Amino acid sequence: MRGLIVRFRFSEQVSIQQPIQLKRFYKEATIEMATNPTNPYHQWLVKLDGKTVKTPSKNTLAVPSPQLASFIAHEFNMQTEYIRPTTMPLLTLARNAIDIEADDRIRQFMEQSIISYLERDTVLFRENPETKLYKIQKEKLDPQLKIFNEKFGLHLKTNFGLNIEPLKQYDQIRIETIVSELNNWQLVSLDAKVENLKSCILALLIWNNHLQVEEAVKLSRLEEDFQIAQFGKVEGHHDYDENTIMMNVSASKLFAQLIQTQSIAY
Repeated sequence: MRGLIVRFRFSEQVSIQQPIQLKRFYKEATIEMATNPTNPYHQWLVKLDGKTVKTPSKNTLAVPSPQLASFIAHEFNMQTEYIRPTTMPLLTLARNAIDIEADDRIRQFMEQSIISYLERDTVLFRENPETKLYKIQKEKLDPQLKIFNEKFGLHLKTNFGLNIEPLKQYDQIRIETIVSELNNWQLVSLDAKVENLKSCILALLIWNNHLQVEEAVKLSRLEEDFQIAQFGKVEGHHDYDENTIMMNVSASKLFAQLIQTQSIAY
């Protein structure tokens, strides 16, 4: 079981330490409507030189809308001599959603992963009240926590330092209900936001259209940006990190929109 989980999480997350050097082996990526699909989310295929793309688990890459299929084909067509997976976030999200459908254990693990972030959520963490960072956190994050509790019917409170309280039973049941009601494609989109922002709260506020991606990313980085202001930043590293997070969260939001855009005519 652990081997299954590790392989899936690795395929989902962007790795900057071990870039995959796979040479481009195709001329053109195109899309094609699936013939008599049995799953409403498997309406459109992505093909490389006429051959259907497969997921890491050997499932057919078939997506809900021609718009999503076209974006994924564009990601393939934008590759140069070597394929860079970090520049193909929509492909990664789509193949993970498809592979979840083939193994419910992966979905269970992903649901639990999202829920577990809530207890140690970035939005809930507070520094010592005597610090400048605490004042910034209180000003920027407290309003978001209030809105989140009101929008989603929870009663979460802030944590100080390492004093993390487990979720109350009501909040546990409520967040489990919210996550369980998502389909596999929506779940993958939410999980990508949570993993990149280190915040279930900010991810759901984006989902609810209360927060824009750029604002959510800035809120998720309050502590890091405070440290940079105090001690400076490592050139290239922090910029790359923020840009990568922005790209991944933006892609997951776009993905959520594109899976809803189902059209027969294209």
